[in-house]
Amino acid sequence: MASEPGYLICLNDRNTFIEHDDGRNDAGWNKARLCRKKLAGLLPSAVVDGETLKLVQIRRLHEAVDYTASATGSAALFRSLAQPNTDLAFVRARQESLREIDSDDRLRTALEDCAHRFAQAEPALYKFFNKRIYALFPYLDVKNARKAICDLVKTARALPPPGSSYLRDLTSAFFSFQGTSLERMISGAIYKTFDGLKSDREVGLLTPRQKLVPRRFTHWFLAGPAVAAAPFLCDKIGPGLAISPSLTHLGLAWTGLSALYGLFFKPVRDTENFVEPLRKKCVGENGLGRVVDGFAAIDELLSFHRFSKEFAGATVLPEVADEDRHFFEAAGLASPVLGKDDPDFIPNDIHMNGTRLTFVSGPNSGGKTTICKSIAQNQLLAQAGSYVAAKTASVGLADKIAYQAPKFDGLQDDEGRFGTELARTRDIFFSTSPKSLVILDELAEGTTVEERLATSFGIMDDFHSIGNNTVLVTHNHSLVDRFMEENKGQALMAEFQGDAPTYRIVSGISRVSHAEKIAEKIGFSDRDRLRYLQKKGYLQQGQKK
Repeated sequence: MASEPGYLICLNDRNTFIEHDDGRNDAGWNKARLCRKKLAGLLPSAVVDGETLKLVQIRRLHEAVDYTASATGSAALFRSLAQPNTDLAFVRARQESLREIDSDDRLRTALEDCAHRFAQAEPALYKFFNKRIYALFPYLDVKNARKAICDLVKTARALPPPGSSYLRDLTSAFFSFQGTSLERMISGAIYKTFDGLKSDREVGLLTPRQKLVPRRFTHWFLAGPAVAAAPFLCDKIGPGLAISPSLTHLGLAWTGLSALYGLFFKPVRDTENFVEPLRKKCVGENGLGRVVDGFAAIDELLSFHRFSKEFAGATVLPEVADEDRHFFEAAGLASPVLGKDDPDFIPNDIHMNGTRLTFVSGPNSGGKTTICKSIAQNQLLAQAGSYVAAKTASVGLADKIAYQAPKFDGLQDDEGRFGTELARTRDIFFSTSPKSLVILDELAEGTTVEERLATSFGIMDDFHSIGNNTVLVTHNHSLVDRFMEENKGQALMAEFQGDAPTYRIVSGISRVSHAEKIAEKIGFSDRDRLRYLQKKGYLQQGQKK
């Protein structure tokens, strides 16, 4: 799933999510900033839908792994997580690059310098890309943007040659941009012709053209003061030639008109004739887009590398394969979000290879939802070509990742909560293939116990027929019993020692409810309610209900 070159800056041009910032960062230079919310709304759904991204906390996952230096790199990282790649060769190529970055200190230092310089150049670039240049004051901002691009290409071309194919492809964009028409316009003269903007190599001696002079006043401006001063100078130091004093008035008029033209009309005309057409070429042509993509991808790789070093627990590059059916195997799996800064986070082993159905039961607050989100989040990381939060891992590429959790907006559906949730399950089911990962946090809520059991059994049995990996979080041990009796799937449960959760997921079916313990914790147990009724006089002291 490789995008077209320049995807990010073209998408940003249609709806700005990267802005230049006139504020200063800790290093003292301007920075650009990314609006995650706006970018999330622009990315089309393919492998993961918007509801799933919310439930797996895609923004928190992005924050957890985001060590990028630039806003464009951060945007590329967010896109990789929100739109998981399904191209095995691409994922493995990224992993190869990460191994090279980890093993080659010289290359890594050079790449970090590239990413840092790109971050410094971003404000000037996006002020230009985003049309934030004032028509009356264009020249300095355009100069800064052109200089930033030239410096970036020069810096990138000095990189030591990488060995991995993915990094070679990224750096080749920097070399292929040199010598193009756009590169020559950015680094040299720009001419406006009847066929649009051209570089110096594209215009001939007889080509009708107009050259951009990137300043307010041309050399002709000096002619006015010279003509105005000519009579005075000739009278004082000249050979006695008679020069009409009217030349002074003509020179002053020329100077005034030139100043008016240079201060107001010329910058507006140059913005219309040169700056905006150049901006459109920069955004729309693949050459510069590939350069920006290259810097963003380098920054993204460095972010994955640093995530692996900064994470409090174990991280590993998973073995990734593209099989007929989805699988997910991990030892010491942790949440990349919750385990980032927590060395005491409890990891778990997950084995979902050929099981088809996985049932996770147990009381609330035992870690059921956490392990489900950990599976989904690490699946996203694996398909981005990144490290995952585990000791060892083997992951199959998923063509669909779907997550469902109870919703409480049943008023939007004629059938109430049951209809709302069932419609979501329907949409997931009809888009599921054997290569999909589906996680369901409860099923068929909002109906009778009997109907809930029958509906849930039918749905899960049909998922079993598809053969994908489906995980169901449930308190309904009767449902799990039926599937275990038919030898379909595996049963896991949240482990408790006494009343305290261990946050470990172990084999088995939980038949214990901690509802009364939770009620006591929040002050609404049987005893709490009895005490209240007696205090208010609704019941006599000592009277039982």
